[in-house]
Amino acid sequence: MSALRIIIAEDHYRVRRGIRQILADEFPDAFIAEAENVASLTPQVFEKDWDLVISDFSMPGDNGLKALYLIRMQRPFLPMLMVSIYPKEQYAIPVLSAGASGYLNKDSISDKLTAAIKIILNGER
Repeated sequence: MSALRIIIAEDHYRVRRGIRQILADEFPDAFIAEAENVASLTPQVFEKDWDLVISDFSMPGDNGLKALYLIRMQRPFLPMLMVSIYPKEQYAIPVLSAGASGYLNKDSISDKLTAAIKIILNGER
């Protein structure tokens, strides 16, 4: 199996770095790229093959739902995990209904990120 290819879209540098570190610890051979907004995410997604997109729900400019919509149009089967500061009760159902593979509150990233990724990469939501 080849190394995982994961791209993280998050406008806050420290959060992006934290996610990257969790991924590097769990998946040491993974290729991890970063984007700080939707405008820099979508070209990267369309230029290469990825195994997973992790995107913040709320970013300046276009939000994660816009990214999800744009990516689903060209890469309908690419797994996408949305992360957000907003409670899952508020946004999880709309995000999953829009085609995301999963929704994770940022408060639980350190505890649940790798488990969520494994579930998603196994084809589940």
